[in-house]
Amino acid sequence: MRRDRHILLVAATSFLLLFSLGPLLMVTVFSVNTSPFYAFPIKGLTLKWYADLLTDERIWQALGSSLMIAAAVTVLSTLMGTAFAFVVVRTGGRMWRSVSVSGFLPLVVPVLVLAAALQVAFVELGLPLGYGTVVVGHTIYATPFVVLMVVAQLYRYDRKLDAAARDLGAGLVSTFRYITLPILWPSIRSGAILAFLLSFNEWAIAFFTGRGFNTLPMLVYSMQRNGLPPTVLAYSSLVVILVLTLVLFLLPFLRRMIGRAS
Repeated sequence: MRRDRHILLVAATSFLLLFSLGPLLMVTVFSVNTSPFYAFPIKGLTLKWYADLLTDERIWQALGSSLMIAAAVTVLSTLMGTAFAFVVVRTGGRMWRSVSVSGFLPLVVPVLVLAAALQVAFVELGLPLGYGTVVVGHTIYATPFVVLMVVAQLYRYDRKLDAAARDLGAGLVSTFRYITLPILWPSIRSGAILAFLLSFNEWAIAFFTGRGFNTLPMLVYSMQRNGLPPTVLAYSSLVVILVLTLVLFLLPFLRRMIGRAS
């Protein structure tokens, strides 16, 4: 009976993995196909589409814009998200906590609705749409994710450590720098990486609130209007590799978190 359950569990897990990762595998396969059309059978293998991608000036300009915006959003979201997490966890009063919940609204509001609302707000405020408005929009979108990462760690944080440091003569700044921050750093780092990825891959907010430039997702969207070119498949494969690399980088932290929780 136990063996049958194990076989069933393995089969169900394999099916779910194949169902979720199958499209990503197909994109990778067609990105090295010699044919410009994505269809079986594969006629041959080539890296031509990757070379075309890396020599396309539009790609490099869009990449520069995406990296610049994502870097700014990472810094702002990490600082604001960490501060807001302390407000949510350590501020007393039921009413204040209810007000704090409003900070998580970007998590439940559809991204298109948020993007349209931000565009209306910026236009009504007389702000020119450009890099600054995209950074603000992405920061509003990414900050709640950082908050969730830090809040999860703060709820398990033993505040007796802070009290012990204060009893030994450490001030508020020293306690935060040498006690609180090192303990929270893995969750803050994970939140920062997540904010970077969210901003780097976000399309709707950049499309609605940016003018005069393209981010990589905006450029890819414009390139696929008349069909999906192989260079887009090559770009998608590179993004998948980047995400997998970051996931592997975060695995040790996730294992430590699971071990502590158990």
